[in-house]
Amino acid sequence: MKKIVMIIMGLAVMSLAGAAVCLAEPAKRDQAKAKKLLGDVTVTAGKVESNIGELPQSITVLTGKEIEQADIRNMRELTQFTPNVYMAKSTSENMINIRGITAFDTSIYSPTAVYVDDLLVPLHYAHNLDLVDVERVEVLRGPQGSLYGGNSLAGVINVITRKPDEQARAHVSGGLNLYPDSDSQNPGYSLSAGASGPVVKDRLYLGVSGQIDINDGFVENLYNDNDKAGSVDHKNARATLRWTPKKNLEVMLTGDVYKNDDGIGVYRFATGPYRTERHKVRMNTDNFQVEEANSQILRVSYAANAFDFVSITGRRDYKNNNLQDYDNTADPYYDWGSTMADYDDTFYSQEFRLSSKAGNSPFKWLLGLYGMTEDSEISQINQDIQQNAVTTIDKTNYALFGESTYTFGGRLHLTAGLRLDASKLEGKKTDTGISISDDSTENEVLPKFSVSYDVTDNDSVYAVVSRGYLSGGYNYGMALDKESFTYGPEYTWNYEVGAKTAWLDRKLFLNLAFFYIQMQDKQAFDMVITSSANPVTKVENAAEAHSMGFELELQAKPAEGWDITAGFGLTDAEYDDWVSTEWNSDYTALVNKDYSGKQIIKVPEYNGHLGVQYRHPSGFFGRADLNYIGGMYVDSDNKMFEDPYSLLGLRFGYETDSYSVVLWGKNVFDTEYNAVAYDWDGAKLVQDGDPVMVGLTLTARF
Repeated sequence: MKKIVMIIMGLAVMSLAGAAVCLAEPAKRDQAKAKKLLGDVTVTAGKVESNIGELPQSITVLTGKEIEQADIRNMRELTQFTPNVYMAKSTSENMINIRGITAFDTSIYSPTAVYVDDLLVPLHYAHNLDLVDVERVEVLRGPQGSLYGGNSLAGVINVITRKPDEQARAHVSGGLNLYPDSDSQNPGYSLSAGASGPVVKDRLYLGVSGQIDINDGFVENLYNDNDKAGSVDHKNARATLRWTPKKNLEVMLTGDVYKNDDGIGVYRFATGPYRTERHKVRMNTDNFQVEEANSQILRVSYAANAFDFVSITGRRDYKNNNLQDYDNTADPYYDWGSTMADYDDTFYSQEFRLSSKAGNSPFKWLLGLYGMTEDSEISQINQDIQQNAVTTIDKTNYALFGESTYTFGGRLHLTAGLRLDASKLEGKKTDTGISISDDSTENEVLPKFSVSYDVTDNDSVYAVVSRGYLSGGYNYGMALDKESFTYGPEYTWNYEVGAKTAWLDRKLFLNLAFFYIQMQDKQAFDMVITSSANPVTKVENAAEAHSMGFELELQAKPAEGWDITAGFGLTDAEYDDWVSTEWNSDYTALVNKDYSGKQIIKVPEYNGHLGVQYRHPSGFFGRADLNYIGGMYVDSDNKMFEDPYSLLGLRFGYETDSYSVVLWGKNVFDTEYNAVAYDWDGAKLVQDGDPVMVGLTLTARF
């Protein structure tokens, strides 16, 4: 019944927004200009440029302008604007799930693939990217294995940065921010700047940008009166050099670097004997995380008479060093010590693509070749439990992929895609008295089929079937022998139908999609007694599950100066077959627990947003964004439930072509919620969500 009510509420929101469009006086513009208001968004989600309305799948695109207007600063905030997408952020982890497809805790890979300028960001620890100088972000829901390969069984998020062109532009922005209810009243600050334009007319272009974001956070460690336990210190920079020696040839080199130095002493017990109040923790360690990363991407594009060619060569280096109080208390009697963890990952990839020329031919095709290598080293040191583990993982992957579409009668489009994917993994772990090594291969066939029909020039319906997989790996954290070290890949089949519609001379867009996803060989924790003669926590391909639901999105310009965006997603994700072996309540014996029929954890029942913005011709503007996240279970037994919550953001200001002044607030009603929660031996361990934050931002443009 609750889910039915949520569906009705979501549809009511959409209906009210649509009614507002119909009742409002249409803007007095000529038809050609009105068509440019909405819908003409170019995307590269299908590996070639196309209009978003032409893609037969559920996709959300936020342009750089929309990201700026909604004050979306990082990937976590962006997921709040995309239906059925949720980031389970817990200190160093940033696990993005789409449509209820999740990964187990301690997995280094997310089920959602994140790309920046066509280069994969392999480890999920780096997925909460700061969004700086972005042209657009594309969120593809559902498995994308045929074009993107492994670790895209939930979906793909593409971040496309802004490239320099003939227009010379520059900006400088600075702001102050404050958590009014925090014990630390020191204001935070942010600085950003960027410039781009031609170096040699019609030949060479350069763009540079950078950002600094620093604040003390809102968490206090009562053990040592440290009011910077959740501090933030982010610095990043990017440069892009673009060369067009000929009209049909483009060479672009992009490099970026960032360093994040954050306090992550943010866990507290909400129940039990170690309970503390909101935003107060008590632990005898000042937890921290330092991330350092850099990447280089060389992109070569050549437009021949009969085809287009693209080559993308990329390298990404990522390091994460963090220290966490393992028991999250200051009690020495129960102290399990602090764990120092290091993640060091170097990733190289090369992709070649050939595609048909855009034109009136009914046949379109794409052919690609992909290769990558990845070297990871994970170190974990905890002297109290005598842990000094080092795990190395080497992975190579090669793939041949293609996709073709044939159009019948100008309206019926049939698409087939296929990827042949081959991987080899080599893993080795050493610890006190332990030395384990193993290797494995994965050979996958990943198909996709879709059919779409253009009912009118502005409306289409579609159906798609696609397969995805999440790579297997190594149980670096808890393995004691070879038997508990390796686990296999996980698979999904996605079945989806949808409609994309435009109304009122393209001033209103309404998209709807329904989906059903089967999950096979789902990776899950299990306790086993192996050749070590000790119970070991192992990752097994032990579960079968499914998810189903829908997404509804609306975008409208009801009158001059007004913009309305709305989205709603509902997901029902549960285990069909999963019997887990684990400790009994007093840790004296292993018992079997049947979780079949239980809801998958960390999957909101629904989520959505409603944004309303008005801009007056004089330059004054106001905007309100309401984001709502449904309730979810945080334990596999479905006994611990997180209540739904809503967050309201407001922005008011004055903007001209030369400068802007903006007063803003996030979570302005100071809604209390948990960013993440765990069942910690019967007690509830939580990371509090961000409280109310206010700020002032000044920007100058040249």
